[in-house]
Amino acid sequence: MLFSILSAKAPGTTTPYQLEQAMQDPSKMKWYLIPIFVITLYIIFNEWKHKNYSVVLGAAAFWLMDVFNETWNAMVYATTGQPVWGTTALGDSALQIMVGYNIEISFMFFILGLFTCKLLKTTTGHEGERFFDGNRDWLSDTNNMYYKANVAYKNLTESERQLKLKAVLGRVIPAVVGAVLAVIIEILLNKCGVLTWEKDWWQPSMPIVLFLIGYCPFFFSAVCIHDLPRKWQFIGLGIILAVVILLLIIAGSLGMLGPQTDGHGVWIGKYYTPAG
Repeated sequence: MLFSILSAKAPGTTTPYQLEQAMQDPSKMKWYLIPIFVITLYIIFNEWKHKNYSVVLGAAAFWLMDVFNETWNAMVYATTGQPVWGTTALGDSALQIMVGYNIEISFMFFILGLFTCKLLKTTTGHEGERFFDGNRDWLSDTNNMYYKANVAYKNLTESERQLKLKAVLGRVIPAVVGAVLAVIIEILLNKCGVLTWEKDWWQPSMPIVLFLIGYCPFFFSAVCIHDLPRKWQFIGLGIILAVVILLLIIAGSLGMLGPQTDGHGVWIGKYYTPAG
């Protein structure tokens, strides 16, 4: 049994029935979902209370990018018969939202976004006294990735160039390290059988794809939003949110987000016809 759990399935071999078992059984919902939700809210509001607004907004960008990825993954499933990745009933989720997305993943990514932004070195008082003072001095803040972004590189002094490099690396390094660790964790989840990979190009043998598509957008969107002045934080988040909502509306209206089988393994989706 241990061997069967640790053995990863070959690409495209997980049946739609296996992928949809959790989605098609409402009794899978667990009570622990409620305390997890309350704890997550507490963490968010605690950061907000302490005026760590940029941390919360950066985390929101992180979470929205994950929702975007999970949505297009469900669309791939509806049109090809196999998602890029999927979660199974073996994971015993409290609530399965889409074929590769459950409530635990949702909460985890928001908290991971908060954690990522908390790791970023910031200048004392960067949030300012008033709400819209946040990152007001972004272009002159040596701990901000946009330091001197309004000045051509050739016009910077040597010390300014060094400070700019340090500021950028202070964001790039945590994002890259975080993305690498996330890929490693995902590989372990795949080996345990709770997360499946169904496409040839989304496998441990090609970790660069998971790194670039799966996680870099999450981490870099979080740090980029975190360092923007408040007005631009809302504009950036608004753009991401609008794209996500539009994609959800399109996919939802086309019936791509829900189950694509009848619960007994028979494909009933409108956009894919199984061979044979």
